[in-house]
Amino acid sequence: MSSLFNLDMMSLTYVLVAAANLALVLLIGNLTYERARDAWHSVSGRANTLQTSLTDLQASAEAAERQSAEADQNIGAALKKLAAIEDELEQLKKRHEEEPLPFVYRVTPTENFDPGGAIWEFLVQHDEGLQEIDAHHPARQWVNGRHYLIQGATQKAAQRQLERHVPESAGFRITLLRNHDTGFAKAG
Repeated sequence: MSSLFNLDMMSLTYVLVAAANLALVLLIGNLTYERARDAWHSVSGRANTLQTSLTDLQASAEAAERQSAEADQNIGAALKKLAAIEDELEQLKKRHEEEPLPFVYRVTPTENFDPGGAIWEFLVQHDEGLQEIDAHHPARQWVNGRHYLIQGATQKAAQRQLERHVPESAGFRITLLRNHDTGFAKAG
């Protein structure tokens, strides 16, 4: 019996060792399965995140391309407008250079100071034909009048100096405003 007992003990040891090994294999298998499952979930979650990011980037790229195309169109339209404005400016400059003033305008009096006379202020106006002229045309200044300070011994002498440059025969009206020495308009 003792040999049978030894055999049973030995069998029991082998069975216990085999059971422990089997339990160890099952434990390691379970741990490996859990880690593989966690790794799979992590990788699939990361893949979903990356796919969402890729979709967002593609949508952003498409929107940027649309905005770029719109900006190109706007720039093209602005360049066309600029070219049209430059053409219009050139036409206006050409018209301004070629269009005659409605009266004979010579030069601003420059030799008007006589060292011994009083200073006379005159208003010079001209309104012939100004109804058709653009409001920004330089000849428009003559409607309201331009002021001149002329030095002369008398009012008549000063007025004659002014009439040489803006003659009444050309449609200019000369009005005495005042004598700067006395402050009053007076005939002389």
